[in-house]
Amino acid sequence: MAHALAMALASKSVLRLLQVRMNDQSFFSPTQGLRQVRDQLVSWKLLDPEAAYDRWEKDFDLQVSSVSIAARNARAGILEYLEDTFCNLVVLATYPNKALASWLDVSVHRSLLRQGRMMSLFLRDGQRGFINPDSGGLKLTKILVPVTHGVDSVPAIRRIQAMLTMVDIRAELKLLHIGKKAPELIDENGAPFDMPIMVREGAPVEMILATAGMLEANVIAMPTAGQHGLIDAVRGSTTAQIVDDARWPVLAVPVG
Repeated sequence: MAHALAMALASKSVLRLLQVRMNDQSFFSPTQGLRQVRDQLVSWKLLDPEAAYDRWEKDFDLQVSSVSIAARNARAGILEYLEDTFCNLVVLATYPNKALASWLDVSVHRSLLRQGRMMSLFLRDGQRGFINPDSGGLKLTKILVPVTHGVDSVPAIRRIQAMLTMVDIRAELKLLHIGKKAPELIDENGAPFDMPIMVREGAPVEMILATAGMLEANVIAMPTAGQHGLIDAVRGSTTAQIVDDARWPVLAVPVG
C-alpha cells in the first residue's frame, strides 16, 4: 500500500485498490481501502486526521478507487480484474510462508509473470523497500537490470526510464549479463544501445542477487518476454526465483 500510494502521489496517477475475497465471504466495504489511504497520508503528515475522503483529490490531484471482488483465490481474482482494467503498474506483496494466508495462493506472482503484460512490482511483506516509511518519500538511486541473449531488453529499459520520469526520480540503471559475452543491444533507431553492461559468470539467480548486494541496488528490474527468455527459464522462472528471495523489491517489465 505505501509503495503504491507514494508512487501514485509522485506521478499524480489513479490509485486502484483491489481486495479479492473468497466466493463465500460476505461483501467487503470498499471504504476500508479508502480509510487505509487516509490513515497512511495522515501518518505522513500530509492530511489532517479528520480530512474527508475526497480531500486528497483536491490537495494532491490523486484519484483513489477501491474495489472488492469474489474469486476462488487471489490469483484468479487479480487476473480477472486485470483483463478488464488496464494498469501501468501492478503492486503486490508476497509472503514467505503460505501458512500466513493459505487461501491467497502465493503463486500469484508466477501467474502474473506468465500472463500479465503490465509492469509488476513485487515486495515481500514486512521487508525493505524504497520509500521512507515516515514521510512517504521515494528513494531510488540504483536499479539493477539483468539482460540476456534472445530477449530485446531495450523496450523494457525504456519503460523503466519512463516510469522514473513519471515519479520525477533520477536513478542509475546498471545493466548486468550472466555469461561469457554480453548481448549487443540495439535501440529503437537501429543503433547500438549506449549503456555499459557488466558481465559476470555463474549461476544466474545467485549472481544477480550478489551483484544487487554489491551495488546496493534499491530494485532488481527483470525484463520478461512471455514464455521466452528470462520469464520462462524452463521449470522455474529466473524472475520468480528472484522474487522468492525477497531481499530486494523486484520489478517485472514485459519487453513487448
